[in-house]
Amino acid sequence: MEEGMTEEQVKREESIPGSKGIPRQEAHREAGTGSQSLLEMIMDTFPGKSQDIRSYSALALAYIGDVVYDLIIRTVVVSRANRPVNDLHRITVGYVSAGAQSKIVQALADSLTEEEEAVYRRGKNSKPHTTAKNASVADYLRATGFEAVLGYLYLKGDMERALHLVKEGIALAGLKI
Repeated sequence: MEEGMTEEQVKREESIPGSKGIPRQEAHREAGTGSQSLLEMIMDTFPGKSQDIRSYSALALAYIGDVVYDLIIRTVVVSRANRPVNDLHRITVGYVSAGAQSKIVQALADSLTEEEEAVYRRGKNSKPHTTAKNASVADYLRATGFEAVLGYLYLKGDMERALHLVKEGIALAGLKI
């Protein structure tokens, strides 16, 4: 046991994913957290009315998709290096800006399924009440469509597909992460 730590603190630290040389997925399973998705855990913790995700507005899908995309990018950026927060923010902004998202979704044009394409069009054709400060209206609308797709996939429980699209889109758009 490490000096100054209780037995409970040592056990808790050892159960942290990726700690003590244990692969992340194995640590999750051992800690009992690998069986449910984040969405399932949220819905179990905060139960409410179940709604068909196809009935959500495009802007509601984009609203949640914005957070999903941001979480993916921030997770990747933080995992690459422990840096000052200002540096993390500067790097992250390069991927989460409307311009970057617009490039990504344009690069993914041939990769979207019919269902994803329909959600994208709904998001792109929505009438948001705000616009981006540093992006064209066209880039902002394409980014909104992309976020709607990610929100749809998240609410559908298909994070594997969402992650695939983000990774593929970044690569196809020529961005390095």
